[in-house]
Amino acid sequence: MANLIIWRHAEAEAQSESGHDRDRVLTKRGRKDAGRIAKWLYKHLPEHTELLCSPARRCLQTADALHDLNQMEIKIADCLSLDSHVGRMTQEIDNQDDTQTIILVGHQPNLGLFIAKLLGFHQSACVVKKGAIWWLKQRKLDGVSHYYIEAVKQPGF
Repeated sequence: MANLIIWRHAEAEAQSESGHDRDRVLTKRGRKDAGRIAKWLYKHLPEHTELLCSPARRCLQTADALHDLNQMEIKIADCLSLDSHVGRMTQEIDNQDDTQTIILVGHQPNLGLFIAKLLGFHQSACVVKKGAIWWLKQRKLDGVSHYYIEAVKQPGF
């Protein structure tokens, strides 16, 4: 993939009506922040972008902010679910087309662990704030993928 955009869901309610974590919804601020990031992404995204999303409601609502702007299909990816792990994410992303842009909408700490792994950081995880994106670029040298940071954007900036 030429571009990998990692987007943490925006701020969500502390609890859901059902009591299940997966059913938590975005707060008013979360919806506003998701909209801000979606507008920025919409202006900067290349064509041929795929949007993969955790099945958790707050992630789907975050991704919906971008879908509302450009009707991009949201594909549910179990590898991004609350009970997934970084190894599963890595395996799934390795199987994607490496010529397009992929957006992953998911959760901490897995997103931060995934970024740290891709960038070769020695720390266990990067901090991905609620609603923020990390835009990584991939470069292949001798068949080996190398990632670097293109941009980090938070809703308030």
